[in-house]
Amino acid sequence: MLVAVLSDVHDEEETLKRALNLAEEVGCTHLLYLGDFVGTDTLRCMRATWRHPMDIVAGNNDYPRYAFHNLVREYPVTRFSDESAELELDGRRLYMAHVPGYSLRKAATDGLYDAIFYGHTHRADVQHIGHTIIANPGDIQGRFGNPSFAIYNTADNSLRFFSLSD
Repeated sequence: MLVAVLSDVHDEEETLKRALNLAEEVGCTHLLYLGDFVGTDTLRCMRATWRHPMDIVAGNNDYPRYAFHNLVREYPVTRFSDESAELELDGRRLYMAHVPGYSLRKAATDGLYDAIFYGHTHRADVQHIGHTIIANPGDIQGRFGNPSFAIYNTADNSLRFFSLSD
């Protein structure tokens, strides 16, 4: 299974649509979103563009949280968590959070995950601790110049980054 991994849109809806369309083109059937939509309209845009299931963790700029929780109720294939989430996709155990501190501590202490994803820093990064991938897909906003996202492959526990530069 191919899984799109995105973070930190910060209301950049046009770049978001490009990322989602590219993920669809390469065959992604699930989305992990690592926080910082900023406004609920960006979540609406994501849900209107992406027809597959998605798991979301809130970012430090996603307020008021109750508005996101209420909106997600309209989308039956969307799960929203406040700080972090643990899930299993295609036999892989995954952990996701917005702030990297949670992710790195989890990986270092228990090693139970195949992949751990985080956002917040706006910088693409990947590390390996044992069999665990720890990765930040970069950001959709392009805060430091180059918007990016990643695609996680559950079949071989690999990750590929995609640039969204024009």
